[in-house]
Amino acid sequence: MSNAQRIFSPLALGLALMVTVGCGPSNEQTKATAKAAAKNAPAQQVQFEVDGNTAIERIDINGDKRPDVYKFFRVEGDQAAKANREDIKKVLIRKEMDVNFDQKIDIVQYYAGESGKEALIREEMDLDFDGRVDTTRHYKGGYISLVELDLGFDGRTDTWRYYQLTKTDDGKAVNRLVEKRRDTNGDGGVDVWEYYTRGKITKIGYDSTGDGAPDRFKRLGKKK
Repeated sequence: MSNAQRIFSPLALGLALMVTVGCGPSNEQTKATAKAAAKNAPAQQVQFEVDGNTAIERIDINGDKRPDVYKFFRVEGDQAAKANREDIKKVLIRKEMDVNFDQKIDIVQYYAGESGKEALIREEMDLDFDGRVDTTRHYKGGYISLVELDLGFDGRTDTWRYYQLTKTDDGKAVNRLVEKRRDTNGDGGVDVWEYYTRGKITKIGYDSTGDGAPDRFKRLGKKK
């Protein structure tokens, strides 16, 4: 994990976020990081190609004349409209990013929806740059619903975090962690369940029989 943190420099991460911010849930810290990186970023070089019903946009965000971001689109409309690139109707379906500029894809995002209203539905990330996905985020309505993690960086998912959109006491929307499931022995099955209330862990369940269900529980905090 320390290796990933070292390579993911603020500038590299900020440059990648420049082309992603605004496509998912609001995050003021993310926007600030992207804005700060943009001040020192070179001018973006963009290449756009249309091939039948598909199109690809290649973006060089660090000025080394090599693409770092790829946007894939589904092109709608007749061939005449496709010939005029300014008038084509395109739908973003996937975005691939090389955030440490080694010409290898580190983040892949998948989108769904109509043109101009595409929504991020899944995001896969290689945090330690070994070519394998370590984190997968699933989105619903612009908010994270599930995060799958490979915290052992061995190619196997061992942690699942579930989120739920709720409201604060003053009525503001907040996306909170409600449950975390873990595979602690590496056999591919969940054996520990953590339950959260208002973002705080309140109960832990354990599978002591190996049947895939919690049978022993530990409550945390004050009883109500």
